[in-house]
Amino acid sequence: MKEKFYKYTSLILITFFFIQSTQTIYAQESLSADTPFIEVNGKTIKFGSAIIAFSKIRQSNMKFDEKTIFSQIIQQLVNEELLSQKIDKENQLTLLAIEHEERSAKAAQMVSKILKNFPNEELVNSAYKNLTNEFRGSLEYNASHILVKEEDMAKTILRDLEEGKEFEVLAKEHSIGPTGKNGGNLNWFDLSTMVPEFSTALMVLSEGDISQPVKTQFGWHLIKLNKTREKQVPGLEEVRIQLVQNLRQKKINDYLSSLTENSEINFLGKDINPNEITNMQLLEKLDD
Repeated sequence: MKEKFYKYTSLILITFFFIQSTQTIYAQESLSADTPFIEVNGKTIKFGSAIIAFSKIRQSNMKFDEKTIFSQIIQQLVNEELLSQKIDKENQLTLLAIEHEERSAKAAQMVSKILKNFPNEELVNSAYKNLTNEFRGSLEYNASHILVKEEDMAKTILRDLEEGKEFEVLAKEHSIGPTGKNGGNLNWFDLSTMVPEFSTALMVLSEGDISQPVKTQFGWHLIKLNKTREKQVPGLEEVRIQLVQNLRQKKINDYLSSLTENSEINFLGKDINPNEITNMQLLEKLDD
């Protein structure tokens, strides 16, 4: 049986390289997801299964060799089919997994339907206009900081600064933050990207000022405001992908909100300890 299997796999790989070299089998116009791809003991696997297998590999962000991925997927599909044919009756774990995959596949189909040809260019342009309006009049900041663990240390460094020592030099010497080696410079940023205590202290500074010690979850900061400027509005093409993603996500969220409002949903697991979500043994008990 093993010898037959390896001969069959070799034949598949030979066929694959033949197809690559000639590029005459299955013209692009005739190829579809329903095109027969592999036959295992009389059971046909369609080409769409190979595409799905590849998409899962790509979505998982796994590194793969483009030169061998096709043959690897063939091997995967053959192995899966050989193993699946040995199952006489699905156990509860298999049925649960099939139920889960079916629900996920149907949901994905609905998402694809909702988002088909969405958004159009008019909506993207409108979203970009809203973005530019938000940017108008808003400031961004260029600041440096020295981060230490103890308040007393921060006060000692502040005295050194008041005596004329260079901020950048002291940052390189004392700061435990990742920017210490660069003299504490944080470059340009929006206040919303910082923790509230840091942002509040920075807002009251004038250019060139240094704050009193500021406590955050990371430790004690001495903050120096270098410059402020009006936010730079990015070009449409720079933010197009993000705008499209935001619009698509909003459309799905709005649709789900509508479905939720018009559906009867009962949470039956209120007595379940949330930590049990990691209990793989519950699944193992079904694998009989």
